[in-house]
Amino acid sequence: MKRFGLGLALVCLALSAVTVSAQERYPTRPVKIIVPYAPGGATDITARLFGEQMRQSLGEQFVVESKPGAFGILAIEEMARSKPDGYTLMVGNVTTNAITPVLFSKKLSINFEKEVVSVSRLAIYPSFLLTTTHDFEPKSVAELVAYAKKNPGKVRYTSAGVGSFPHFDTEVFSRRAGIEMLHIPNKAGAAG
Repeated sequence: MKRFGLGLALVCLALSAVTVSAQERYPTRPVKIIVPYAPGGATDITARLFGEQMRQSLGEQFVVESKPGAFGILAIEEMARSKPDGYTLMVGNVTTNAITPVLFSKKLSINFEKEVVSVSRLAIYPSFLLTTTHDFEPKSVAELVAYAKKNPGKVRYTSAGVGSFPHFDTEVFSRRAGIEMLHIPNKAGAAG
């Protein structure tokens, strides 16, 4: 939460610099925050918390608009094509801000490095979080690996989709552990 507050403070500082240089109050109308995932995931929740803090701080609405699909390309391109006036922002994550621009650069209709600027880190979340129900037999990573080896393909995990950071993390974990797990992509990302 401290890092969220620091990120918020940095964004507010940047916004106040815009206000001072333009001699105009910002914002004077609602600000759109594009999220490259469906509602309910960690990125969406972060954007909504950020938007509410900005509303309280600046007195104008910050409206979250979900734009899932195409590894975040739809959201990235909409944000990059918007008027550069501070009224369209995007809250992304490692997948949309680092993996997509590298792995799918040829699919982008923009030059990500020249047209997109990261302003601030808003939050830090674990990229690999292991949870289960209370009645599931394994209670540690070692027990999970042993269980998965005895039951290939029976252990399932979710991520924000094929090619997302959590998907890569879990695949690396599975291969290093010598186990087979079933991937269930979720457009919204794992529930916050």
